[in-house]
Amino acid sequence: MSDEANSGGGKMVSEDTVAVLLMAMGSVSITKAQFNIMSSLDGTRTASSFEHAFRPITKKAKELKARVDNGETFEAVAPAKKRSGAVEGATPPTTPKKPKGTPKATPKATPKSRGKKGKVAAEAPPTNDFEKGVEFDKDIDLDFGLKKEELEDELI
Repeated sequence: MSDEANSGGGKMVSEDTVAVLLMAMGSVSITKAQFNIMSSLDGTRTASSFEHAFRPITKKAKELKARVDNGETFEAVAPAKKRSGAVEGATPPTTPKKPKGTPKATPKATPKSRGKKGKVAAEAPPTNDFEKGVEFDKDIDLDFGLKKEELEDELI
């Protein structure tokens, strides 16, 4: 459980909330046996570290118990205001729905057929055409206007 709580996966409550729970249970103190249980469930923290962490909480629980015993009442926070223009207790307006089977106002155009894509033939890897023994067509005009015979003379 400690991994979940330490990693942010668990729900966190304030010290005041825990102090109120202690007060509500009728005991504003925690026993050594209860700290041992906390340590065992946590798996990483010692009972002493829990005792140290709970000192301000038990102190607050004792203060709250004294205040309640003296007749003090606590008022809850009022809920947030509703959106402007909304009447309290009224339901928000709804958009009327069209009955099923009613045709839409603008029918969609049917998409054009794009034809089937053929498989692209795998291209041969590039080769070095300037190696000796490479044959060229006679009529191909190569770079710089050289013909096959002129290029062969240059390569030899």
